[in-house]
Amino acid sequence: MSEPRKRRSTGKVTIADVAKKAGVGTMTVSRALRTPDLVSEKLREKIQLVVDELGYIPNKAAGALASAQSYSIALILPSLVEKSCAHFLPSFQQALNKAGYQLLLGYSDYSLDQEEKLLSTFLESRPAAMVLFGSEHSERSHQLLQASNLPVMEIAELTGESHYLNIGIDHFEVGKSCTKHLVDAGYSNIGFIGARGNHSVLQRKLHGWQSAMIENYLTPDHFLTTHEAPSSQLGAEGLAKLLLRDSTLDALVCSHEEVAIGALFECHRRLIKVPTDMAIICLDGTAMCEHAFPSLSSAQVDYENMGAQAAEKLLRSIKQEEVEPSTDIGFSLSSRASTVKR
Repeated sequence: MSEPRKRRSTGKVTIADVAKKAGVGTMTVSRALRTPDLVSEKLREKIQLVVDELGYIPNKAAGALASAQSYSIALILPSLVEKSCAHFLPSFQQALNKAGYQLLLGYSDYSLDQEEKLLSTFLESRPAAMVLFGSEHSERSHQLLQASNLPVMEIAELTGESHYLNIGIDHFEVGKSCTKHLVDAGYSNIGFIGARGNHSVLQRKLHGWQSAMIENYLTPDHFLTTHEAPSSQLGAEGLAKLLLRDSTLDALVCSHEEVAIGALFECHRRLIKVPTDMAIICLDGTAMCEHAFPSLSSAQVDYENMGAQAAEKLLRSIKQEEVEPSTDIGFSLSSRASTVKR
């Protein structure tokens, strides 16, 4: 009769190794690591010393499978550098970590196909929740989200048409308010330059600009959008192209801070006085706008606050507590030297 085959060792430290060295059962070790309040302090310290000595790493995936509970939350970002993502992420992650959750991070580069692939991969590991930026997703992504039966949150773009939890700002109102600010200051031939023209956020900003122009009996003819990322080069080249169309252009609405800075540099290069000959305002500014010359008027969003509120709302949803489906973070409009009244 042949001998039974022995299990091949993986070389990894197991919970059984910790229990053996600590002189306790594996259930006691598991309890000390998962729910330390249920274990005496003396025993907990003894087990922790063994864990540190052996370098044991708990298998959270196996634990989540056993308890049917996940402590990971998946987030798909369209960009790793744009301020809406970069400023949102730290406060969001800190709040989740404090509650015992870890963040799974994916990068879609504004591609709906890439977002769909990431979504499919993340859902295989059954996270506690999914978080997506914006309101545009592929049909397949919507199907996956609905079938997952998980809490889903959309970030940064406020829309009354969302099927999921939603927290952000109304980009239509941002575009409209900033354009109205220019009209109230005495400017009438107002152009628009926008990056990420294929994204719904830019489209809402553009429609806000158009709405303000039409309501004030002005013609919304002079606009330029591109699918490219925001850059100072886009601002400089965009202003040059708009001036070729109409040299009487007297104000400019820019979708991003980088675009506004580029337009400002182009004005300096052409000896166009800001704001005497050309007013400039940007729809998504930071403290950098204060240090430009002249200082740039801008709409500003508190993305750090958005991150903290999004985490709180998501955690409550995971606990199946009642939450408002939509939260408007709002924005502030800072009037500075670049849009002084005529």
